[in-house]
Amino acid sequence: MNSPKPLYKYLNRKKDGVADLVTKARFMGKLNQEFLKNIPTPINLHVKLAYINGSKLHVIADTPAWATKFRFMSAHIIPTLKKNIQYFQYVKEITVSTRPINTKIEKMKAVRPRGISSEAKICLENMAESLEKGDLQRSLLRLAKRHKKK
Repeated sequence: MNSPKPLYKYLNRKKDGVADLVTKARFMGKLNQEFLKNIPTPINLHVKLAYINGSKLHVIADTPAWATKFRFMSAHIIPTLKKNIQYFQYVKEITVSTRPINTKIEKMKAVRPRGISSEAKICLENMAESLEKGDLQRSLLRLAKRHKKK
């Protein structure tokens, strides 16, 4: 009978394409970090690098407003990227798209506050009682208030 093996052993195998995929994903993650370091501060919180294909760089923004701001600044961003990151030497064009947001899931997240069990409430209250008055005690008591009776 075969026993289960850790996932990393399958991902690091040299014989199949999964290892190449993991290597490419890690490289794109590092490239995205370098990309974001060279983007002006308010915009770099709302965009991420999707892919680079020859002379075309594709970026994903979280809203259409940030996509528009990025498009307006792309003429200034391309020279900065070429100057600071060797991998972007041949970039001539930047395309921007927005990531679709599933509003139904977002509404569900906003509506459902998380609660805690009665055991967790008792534990938090006991821990708060054992502490001196201060920020930590207030925080623990505030967490204990998340208990909802069913």
